[in-house]
Amino acid sequence: MKKLLTIIFSLTISLCFSQTKEQLINSIIKVNTVESYCVGIACMVSPQYARFQKLKKKLSEKELIELSRHENPIIRTYASIELIQSNKGNVPELLSAELQKNEMVETFEGCIMGIDPVSSIIYHEYWNKIRLEESRKIKGNNYEQDLAMQKALATDLTMEKLDSVIIYSEKEVYWLLYDRTFKNRKHKDNYLPRITELAVSKNNAYAFDYLKKYYSSEYSEELENYLKNDFPKAKFQTENEVVNLHLFTKIMLESKNDDYKKIAIEKLRNYDNWKGKSGWFKATLRKYGIEL
Repeated sequence: MKKLLTIIFSLTISLCFSQTKEQLINSIIKVNTVESYCVGIACMVSPQYARFQKLKKKLSEKELIELSRHENPIIRTYASIELIQSNKGNVPELLSAELQKNEMVETFEGCIMGIDPVSSIIYHEYWNKIRLEESRKIKGNNYEQDLAMQKALATDLTMEKLDSVIIYSEKEVYWLLYDRTFKNRKHKDNYLPRITELAVSKNNAYAFDYLKKYYSSEYSEELENYLKNDFPKAKFQTENEVVNLHLFTKIMLESKNDDYKKIAIEKLRNYDNWKGKSGWFKATLRKYGIEL
């Protein structure tokens, strides 16, 4: 099977051998999907991936950097991934630029098709890169590999810069990036004003959960005031916001405070936006023996 994939990949490469850089770029744009090395149930070699592999061999480092600023998000994504994997790109700058643009792309990785923010692809490309590099240094011990990967996330300076970009971004940020950011490490104390703003002024459940984990005593009044007074009035309309509503619901149901539990249940009873993800919410409610 491995030999077959290699042969198919070689044939695919040869088909685009004579294409110019501009022709390859246009072909990639036309397909309009970011694809991994192999796609589909049979894990067939992706012609789209092969096109970019051919294109990158024709590019100088300067041209690759220029493509990371291309007007087309598919081209930018492929170029950014290559810059990250080859240790040539300024990853915080790549992430910042994509957060400003706030564009989504279709993706096809293995058997999974989806639509993802380009900013998330860039963040996770580096996030996964440093985790894999550390895990490969340790053989046959999953627990030690997990510890090594977590240490890498906590201590890597570029990762810290990426998390800072996420925390201070004024643009909408995909919820999973907040989840990663606040789990990677305990952040510097000078981040606290911004994290508090996210938690109690921006209805960010991931920032709220971070404060609850690391600063529950110091910020007890702010956290309590938010849950009792601000949360009941807060609006959760976009998909990102509904995901935050779900985490707030979990936090309140897990608490030993009956008032918080009542507030969470009342919020869901009087608010319909969460019903687009009703399976997710109902599973959480069932865990605590609650039916609406």
